[in-house]
Amino acid sequence: MGHRLAESSSLYLRSHAENPVDWYPWGAEAFAEARRRDVPVFVSIGYAACHWCHVMARESFADPALAETLNERFVAIKVDREEHPDVDDTYMAATQAMTGQGGWPMSVFTLPDARVFHAGTYFPPRRVGQVPSFAEVLDAVHAAWTERRAEVETSAGKIAESLGIQRRQQAGLATMVHTQDDDGVPGAHATMEPAELDGLVAAALAVLSEQEDLVHGGFGSAPKFPPSPLLGFLLEESAWDPGSVAAGMALRTLETLGRSALFDQVEGGFARYATDLAWALPHFEKMLCDNAQLIGHYARLSVHPAADATQRARAERQARLSLDWLTERMLLPDSGLLASSLDADTVDAHGRHAEGAAYLFSDAELLDAAGAAGLGEEQGQQLVALNRGVPADEQAITQGAPLDITAQTPRTLHFDEPLTRAQTQLWEQVAPELRRRRALRDQPARDEKVVAAWNAQAISSMATAAALWDDSALLGRAEALAEQLWRTHVTLEPASDTSDDAGRARVRRISYAGVPVAELGGLADHAHLAVACFQLGSAGADAAWVRRGAAVLRQILQNFVRRTDGEIQLLESPDTTGLLAAAQQGPLFATPLDGPEPSSVAALAQALQMAEALELLGAEDLRPGLILQHVKLAASKAPTVIGASLLVARRAGRRSPALRFLAGTAEDLAQVRRAGALHGVPVEPVAVEAVGTETPLRLSVCLNSVGTMICLPPVGSVDQALAALDG
Repeated sequence: MGHRLAESSSLYLRSHAENPVDWYPWGAEAFAEARRRDVPVFVSIGYAACHWCHVMARESFADPALAETLNERFVAIKVDREEHPDVDDTYMAATQAMTGQGGWPMSVFTLPDARVFHAGTYFPPRRVGQVPSFAEVLDAVHAAWTERRAEVETSAGKIAESLGIQRRQQAGLATMVHTQDDDGVPGAHATMEPAELDGLVAAALAVLSEQEDLVHGGFGSAPKFPPSPLLGFLLEESAWDPGSVAAGMALRTLETLGRSALFDQVEGGFARYATDLAWALPHFEKMLCDNAQLIGHYARLSVHPAADATQRARAERQARLSLDWLTERMLLPDSGLLASSLDADTVDAHGRHAEGAAYLFSDAELLDAAGAAGLGEEQGQQLVALNRGVPADEQAITQGAPLDITAQTPRTLHFDEPLTRAQTQLWEQVAPELRRRRALRDQPARDEKVVAAWNAQAISSMATAAALWDDSALLGRAEALAEQLWRTHVTLEPASDTSDDAGRARVRRISYAGVPVAELGGLADHAHLAVACFQLGSAGADAAWVRRGAAVLRQILQNFVRRTDGEIQLLESPDTTGLLAAAQQGPLFATPLDGPEPSSVAALAQALQMAEALELLGAEDLRPGLILQHVKLAASKAPTVIGASLLVARRAGRRSPALRFLAGTAEDLAQVRRAGALHGVPVEPVAVEAVGTETPLRLSVCLNSVGTMICLPPVGSVDQALAALDG
């Protein structure tokens, strides 16, 4: 029945090919069939590593009776959200607006023109309290379609109109009218003044202090996601002021995450999110998008002035272990790029799914592994006593039910308190034995889809870590990964004047086995790649990366930015027509609000700000301050969703500085790059002749925001250079 999915490049779609549901992939064909049959469309959206997607597939989509109902009354579409983030974003907005919540699997019912009239997430096979069964939902939707068609169509029209208004209003928060100052300089006053920014940051930190979970770290209630975009801002803010409240929030969150079950204490890498406040029971899927950010954060923490020596050492261990995990588990041998995810579940030889089974250890197993690693009985018991993990029983954990844990109960690896140096040494002695034992188990499947934006974020973090640690080997790995991404995902279009430096670089979002898909990537894919290129150049890689970043940025300015009557509009996708435009009555504008990833607007603002700092923007080009107006509105109301924008606003508020290394030793240059990576200040490409064996350091700070464009007199120390920016 699922022949249309059997040859799909998407692992998620292929996993549904054997369903009795007559699935279509996303596209015009499915909606044309719905029009021909005059039936509504059921759109099911998920991703390969999603545990609850697997559950609904087993419970409902594999059920012949439910499949027959779906096939008779609907056209069914299966969507891989990672391949089609625009589809996911559009229908998630509808689902959240209609139900007050969202998640995956997402279950959406639309008219044959793609407009939504009913939506939800996971539906169980049998009614649970007020949650209807999937069969009940199908019956109710069918009844509405056949008996109250006019009401359904009217409702769909109102929802589409509302979504369009909501999207335009949300997108409009980020931008301002493109004005000129008295000298005719576009956007000269768009950057917020330092005093204004100080007030906005203080207001944001005050709200965050009220929302912080002081016991377990992070913000908000369960389920809890690592606040990765916000952590980047908190780390950078406190690098300038180690005594600020930002430092405490960053340290508490990263420390608790690093000793929790969310972090894989055996192999490295972080799970996507936790079901409980204490981070003791994660959903076990490991996503590249999360780890790409967190690796950079822990690398920063490893040299951070607000952290003590023990905290720095722990952070470097966690970052390096996760980098090793990227290489060992996520690097694809056929393409040299990083896979998108590892599944939450493992599947045994009999086809049975078990969530997190690869990661759980009983006390008895820990004790036995300790003995095999050469530890004595007393040391083994010490290790067992350290673990405060829980069984993979989400229902019991979330309902606060008593946990019956025996020596034979498999459970997560989770530490309530930081390990001492001696305890860490014990743990590092037994970890190789635990890795060996884990390797003998059934392993979670890997989704070998390559996502450009996520690989680019990993490259940025690797380049940042290389600069922080003066690690040339790691920089080489970052550059090799970037080269593969560029070769596979980027098409360079020369400018009409045939100048190589004036071309535009088009980025494909997805590839499989080194072959890119046809669709052009979105704003996030382009913006994150531009940032990665600039980060590589700043860390000391080939200066050609800076030119490549500029080529990607030119593509963004050409195809993702619209100016109408002086107004700036940012597009999430350059495709402004088609099914999604109908679903929300207009183009998909870019959102300024972060989720688990930085918003595409913040990513573009960072690319623009780094380009500004490196003197790559022309007089008429878009400036970062013009698309950061939402910071003024959200800083005191919703700071958790603008962390990435706050970071860029702070950099722009310092007048987009760059460090110019004029002369000095190799050790001096390493120190400059470390300071630049820690404080978010790019280092300009360095001439070979500027580096000598006994040459005194001469370092200048260049200020490059609109109307500034000045290099300060050279100084002889990094501290002096930074002091000129922090005043």
